Amino acid sequence: MKNSKFQIVTFLSLFILLGCSENKPKTLFTKVSSNASGLNFSNQLFENDSINILDNEFVYNGAGVAIADINGDGLEDIFLAGNQVDNKLFLNEGKLKFRDISKEAQIGKTDSLQWSSGVTILDINLDGLQDIYICNTFRKDSIQRKNLLYINQGNSKSNLPYFKEEAAKYGLDDQTYSSHAQFFDFDNDGDLDVFIGVNRIEGINPNQFSPLTDDGTSKSKDILYENVYIDSLDQRKFIDVSEKAGIRYHGYSHSTLINDFNEDGWPDIYVANDFLSNDLIYINNQDGSFTNKAGEIFKHFSLSSMGSDITDVNNNGRMDIFTTEMQPYYNKRKKLFQGPSSYQKEIFTRKYLYEYQYTRNTLQQNLGINPENELPIFGEIGMFSGIQETDWSWAPLFADYNNDGWKDLLITNGFPKDVTDRDFGDFRVTASRLVSKQTLIEAIPEIKIPNFIFKNLEGKGFADVTKDWGLNFGTFSNGAAYGDLDNDGDLDLVINNINDPVLLMENHSNELTPEENFLRIKLTGDKQNPEAIGSTVITYYDNKQQRQSLLSGRGYLSQPEKIYHVGLGKIKKIDSLKIIWPNGKIQIETSPTVNKLNKYAYRPSSLIVNKYNTPLFTKASKNLGLDFLSKDNDFIDFNFQRTIPHKFSQFGPSISVGDINGDNLEDIFIAASRGEDEAWFLQTPESTFIKATVSYKSEEKLEDDSSSLLFDADGDGDLDLYLARGSAQYPSGNILYKDKLLLNDGKGNFTDSSDAIPDVNSNSTSVKAADFDKDGDLDLFVGSRVLPFSYPSSDRSYIFENQSEGNQVKFVDVTTRINPDLEYPGLISDALWTDFNNDFWPDLILAGEWMPLRFFENKEGKLVEITDNSGVQNKLGWWNSLSAGDLDNDGDTDYIAGNFGRNINFQGTEDQPIRLYAKDLDNNGTIDPLLSFYLRDSIGIKKEYLYHPWQDVTTQYVGIRKKYNSFGEFGASTLPEMFNDGLLDDATKLSFNYMETSLIENLGNGKFKIHPLPMEIQYAPIYGIRLQDINDDDLLDVLVVGNDFGMEVQQGMADALVGLVLKNEGDLKMKALSLDETHFYVPGDAKALVNVNLKNGNELIIASQNNDSLKTHEYIKKRAGKLVKFNPNEVKAVINFRNGSKRIQEVYWGDSFNSQSTQNIFITDKILEIKFYNNTGETTRNMAF
Repeated sequence: MKNSKFQIVTFLSLFILLGCSENKPKTLFTKVSSNASGLNFSNQLFENDSINILDNEFVYNGAGVAIADINGDGLEDIFLAGNQVDNKLFLNEGKLKFRDISKEAQIGKTDSLQWSSGVTILDINLDGLQDIYICNTFRKDSIQRKNLLYINQGNSKSNLPYFKEEAAKYGLDDQTYSSHAQFFDFDNDGDLDVFIGVNRIEGINPNQFSPLTDDGTSKSKDILYENVYIDSLDQRKFIDVSEKAGIRYHGYSHSTLINDFNEDGWPDIYVANDFLSNDLIYINNQDGSFTNKAGEIFKHFSLSSMGSDITDVNNNGRMDIFTTEMQPYYNKRKKLFQGPSSYQKEIFTRKYLYEYQYTRNTLQQNLGINPENELPIFGEIGMFSGIQETDWSWAPLFADYNNDGWKDLLITNGFPKDVTDRDFGDFRVTASRLVSKQTLIEAIPEIKIPNFIFKNLEGKGFADVTKDWGLNFGTFSNGAAYGDLDNDGDLDLVINNINDPVLLMENHSNELTPEENFLRIKLTGDKQNPEAIGSTVITYYDNKQQRQSLLSGRGYLSQPEKIYHVGLGKIKKIDSLKIIWPNGKIQIETSPTVNKLNKYAYRPSSLIVNKYNTPLFTKASKNLGLDFLSKDNDFIDFNFQRTIPHKFSQFGPSISVGDINGDNLEDIFIAASRGEDEAWFLQTPESTFIKATVSYKSEEKLEDDSSSLLFDADGDGDLDLYLARGSAQYPSGNILYKDKLLLNDGKGNFTDSSDAIPDVNSNSTSVKAADFDKDGDLDLFVGSRVLPFSYPSSDRSYIFENQSEGNQVKFVDVTTRINPDLEYPGLISDALWTDFNNDFWPDLILAGEWMPLRFFENKEGKLVEITDNSGVQNKLGWWNSLSAGDLDNDGDTDYIAGNFGRNINFQGTEDQPIRLYAKDLDNNGTIDPLLSFYLRDSIGIKKEYLYHPWQDVTTQYVGIRKKYNSFGEFGASTLPEMFNDGLLDDATKLSFNYMETSLIENLGNGKFKIHPLPMEIQYAPIYGIRLQDINDDDLLDVLVVGNDFGMEVQQGMADALVGLVLKNEGDLKMKALSLDETHFYVPGDAKALVNVNLKNGNELIIASQNNDSLKTHEYIKKRAGKLVKFNPNEVKAVINFRNGSKRIQEVYWGDSFNSQSTQNIFITDKILEIKFYNNTGETTRNMAF
């Protein structure tokens, strides 16, 4: 009997558990049917001969959603805008049940032909009731484009809110093809003004370059209305002040964001524009006017910007911006939509003064305030974050959908007919005269794509969780909004679809992860802005922060709830809230209640906030005399090989530093590109510089200095000059590639002695010196990168042995004797002579493309490669640069290796590398490089595809045309399928599987360990590197510059870096310092990075930028200490610190990419002793302190 009872109890328990498990949702979001919710609405389009995608680009632009508590019952209601169907208002009755009260509320369109777009709900007339503002567009009849303003009249006898249309009364019956509205207080007078985004195509081709229209004459320009009180009318009215406010730029506005970008207490305006029209950022001048500063704040934009949102993505207290575009996410669609790579577009962009724009979503990370102009500066990291391609996208919405403390990202997308499908485009060209318009329209492909949702990976990127979170089904979606519609502590979604019912997605975070906490905050502002639109809330907890702002609209045509929702993860206690009211005043609240709605009324304090600490650096004075502009004539490498990944012709200028005239002052040499002169900057006793322009070129000046080196070639105690010539602009072997050696007379006068070096004409890229054979003079490694016009074949590299005797200077090519593998070691970008095994024989490390870092151990004058046993032999990178230093103070030399980073269009991993196949496929004497990468197919499986679009590949290798007759066929074929005939079997095959700039730890005995550096350094390719103790803690810190403006044009410029300082925190841990902490600002196409010591004890950090000026910084607080120089016969020193640690420091003749600084030791009071050594290992000096 007992056993029977036990069995029954066990069965019932199991049944209950199974029942609970079955009822528990399997995904974060689930769809609530319209039958269950009562949300019976579909933005149905009725296309005909005049309303269709062939005749109007805007027919599928969709409509918006607004969420607000219309009747004040604590439940968020929903307003849905319709294009050809009527707008609807749904009252929330609890438990995700909604009632259509549109008829009772009297919010229907005043004309059935009105084409509604964006919607905003707010209290316009300050009577405590929610009003509704609707933008109308599309129709040619201006009367049908009048915007609508429904003023809330309170509740009717049936206790339902009802409205009266009064747009004209308030001056808001705008007729300008308005897409959306953004309410904000632009003049800081307390009331809300409104910015109207206008999107109108009339009489021009929006995809054709033409002179910018910025004089206010464009028919498609936005409108700014000021909210003024009219005494005679005893009411408020909105007055068009666009002209005097400077709102005059042409554009096709899809969305607008409001934020105080330059932190001056006045709201600024970001406008996302479609087609070629530039995105705009209007900076508030505090006098009622604005100035567009887009080009000074952002480096590039999305091409056809759609929706936009702003939030603090990485919880660092700065607001980041995301805009959507139309780049497909799987290969077939990508190839169907991609156009040919057009460098002409880059040329026109510069010619017509457009901003750089690329066909992908962009995530603009706020890097801080530019110390040179007090404007913010952004770096675009969408590719790093994995959110750059989500198809034809509309609304992006940042919010913490899983309450883990990080803002996730929803992106709606869809376009009912793929009119830009290139196969359809080809059909249209041939068939348009033969078939009816209806037949053409029916031939346009229709593919429903899921909306995307991405989980924030704690500020380190995003993961696509569309399937896992329940959104993996196709729609044609446009506007969207979030809100806690069932008051359960998580954010639900409402998404407006074309030709399908509206989506209501219930969030189950409270059920799936009940341990994740949240905070909800509702603000009541002052009397003229009762909902505190334009406010900001910063939540502080557990040494962390989250920053959010309240806008009247975000995403696309829509308005989420007007309550702050802060996910907290497992945090149960909040330290404080900082409320920044729209007028800039601050209010601090402590101990808000977690997992509840907290309400705060306007009662600011007089708190004064100290914004910044003193930064490390400042821009050096112009009085130094270091003004210099690098000029590099544009050479289009892609004209010779269409499918190369980047240019090879713009890697200068190099900088070399040394005392050339024997006055014990450091001078500076700057190399020159084709057609330009070199320059010397000679230091004076007053610690300034005198510029001397020289030409070490032929009369035509066609040579291009690819690298430079100051070293004592002839053993006379002064610095001579070696100029490597390259840049891959001339055919292989051209005389213009001949390197140059110039001997110094000791006074800074140089004589051409190029006959002392071998007569070779390789496309050189780097030159570094060391006494590799320990015979007392300096020998050279001269590295070469690409064989001109034959990528990825490499040109010759060399070991030049110094065999000078007496006054006879002579260098001899001994490469074959030293190691024949060094003749063609790869596409070399940088080299470093360094004694990595501490045996006092200088070893050699090489950095290059499609290869590991290559290590050559010096065995008594022979260089023996040990790469295969180095421990990093499988890390195949696009290595750019090398810099050496004892980063962990353990007595051996570690290295910083600059790589390309993870913010590029193709991502390589060990399992899914980027590959390059190279062969003369069509036997025309030219190598055809084919770049491949792994990308999703239509069902989400990653496969190897060609990277470049159809037109590029067929231009490079016409044979593809014989195999594929359409873009779709080409895009559907994987690379193995495309070349299943064995054509690539004997091709050169290269791989790129490791992308991170890294710290290479020296383990000893020829073994190394690789450590990826912080993510901030992975935003761009790294070139110049400088190791220096910036904070007097005995540890070498890292300064870097980079970017690559010569990337292939499908991706465009890799430009997200503005210079970066990594603080060494010990144990090989590096922390990226913010721009505000350092003011180290090098935003351009930066290459060299050097240190220059002045007579007065100051130090300069100088970076070169291709086609731009030098960037020169100096310490705000001079480093405490003094310099000790190495003697000519010394090669290294061991520095013993008072704390018991020690650091080894070597002498380098050339350090990091295109850079050379003088070799000194900076003495501080933390140093106990320094021992200096010569190349035989003998102690030459012992300095005790």
